[in-house]
This record gives sequence, structure tokens and C-alpha cells, in this order.
Amino acid sequence: MNQINAAPDRDGSPPDGVAAGRWFDGDPGIALSTQDIRLFCLGIAAAACLLAAPARAANVDTAGVTACSLSGWSNDPDPAGLNIRLAPRADAEIIGKVPPARAQAGDSYAAEFEIIGSRNGWFLVRGVKFADYGSGKGDKAVIAGPGWVFADKVRFMINRAEVRSAPAAEAPVLARLRSADGSAGPDSAFIDHVYSCSGAFAEAAVRMEGKPAVRGWVTGICSNQVTTCP
Repeated sequence: MNQINAAPDRDGSPPDGVAAGRWFDGDPGIALSTQDIRLFCLGIAAAACLLAAPARAANVDTAGVTACSLSGWSNDPDPAGLNIRLAPRADAEIIGKVPPARAQAGDSYAAEFEIIGSRNGWFLVRGVKFADYGSGKGDKAVIAGPGWVFADKVRFMINRAEVRSAPAAEAPVLARLRSADGSAGPDSAFIDHVYSCSGAFAEAAVRMEGKPAVRGWVTGICSNQVTTCP
């Protein structure tokens, strides 16, 4: 671009021969259009938003959280996705969404995430992603988190048959997730509702086909949607 070396008129208007909108009063060796300035300002605004994003995540309400170490996927049928909120309340600010299921390798798979906490029927989640189930493209990260999702909109694979009365390995067994003929196990269980989590346990209403649901604590949980948990 040709530089224009000229001083402004006394009233600050562009000097003779300089088109309006091409004058930058300050350095006579620089000429910027109005469009240039607009784009520059938009760039500054975008950079400010990006810098502010981590601070927003730091404001997520984590008071009184029960720590969990699980993973699961979104079971929300809403085509807009599952709301991620700033606090474990239905009226808390929405700070993101777990996207709806996507087609992959001839099937449909839900977005998955780590479950790191629980409070009042809500799960604190992070690391939202679409796992690679045969696409060959690798896992696709979606949202880093953390944030809160409603627990009953979450599902997972169960790999231990015992349904216990408390989130502890020595707690009494309420039921076992086995079919009558023994051909099906916990990975075939139906999850009617999910309530909370603690450590490696999740509290849920679970059942085998043809049997009534039992509310209790299950473990051996993962987010794998195609096979049993490791």
C-alpha cells in the first residue's frame, strides 16, 4: 500500500488529495481505512473474550461437592443438547451444552464426559468429547468444562452385578444384575433413573429385562457405548 505523507489541515480534516476514511491522525506515514479500523477493533474484542473464558470456568459453583470418579454420556433427547450450568440448579446460568448424538461409522453415539462430582441431583462434569467409534478420526474434544448437568440426563455402562445399599464395597447387596438364565449381566441392565454419585459408585434405579427396578449403588462404570468396561 502506498504511504501518504501529509499533515492534516488545521481543523483535523484530511489534507487535500487524501480521501475521507483513509486518514489516520497521529502518524502521517500510516493510512487506515474505516474498514481497517473496524476489523482491528473487532479483533481486540475477540481477544478479550478469549482471555475472559478461563475466568468464567473458575466461577463454577463447587461448594459442598461429593467427589466422584466416573464417566458417562448424555441421554438428553433434546436436539439442542444437554444444558451445562454454572451451578447445580435448574435456574442457574447456562454456560454451554453437551451436543446431541452424532452419526459415526453407521451408528449414532452420544457425547461423553468425566463425572467428577455430585450435588443435589446434579453431576459436575468436564472433558466433553465425541469418542472415536470407528470413524478413524480420533476423539473430538468439545468442551473442557467444568460445569453442571442434571444427573438423570446421564447414562453409563455398568460392569459390576451387585446393587448395594451404600457407595462402599462392603455395603449389603440389594440385588444382582443377572438375567434369570444367567445369559445376560450388568452391561445389559436398564437404567431407569440416575440420582447421584460418590467415588466410583453411582446411585441409580436399575433393572434387568422383565424384573422390577431396584434403587441402589452400582460401580464398575464407564462411558464405553459399544462394549463392557475394562
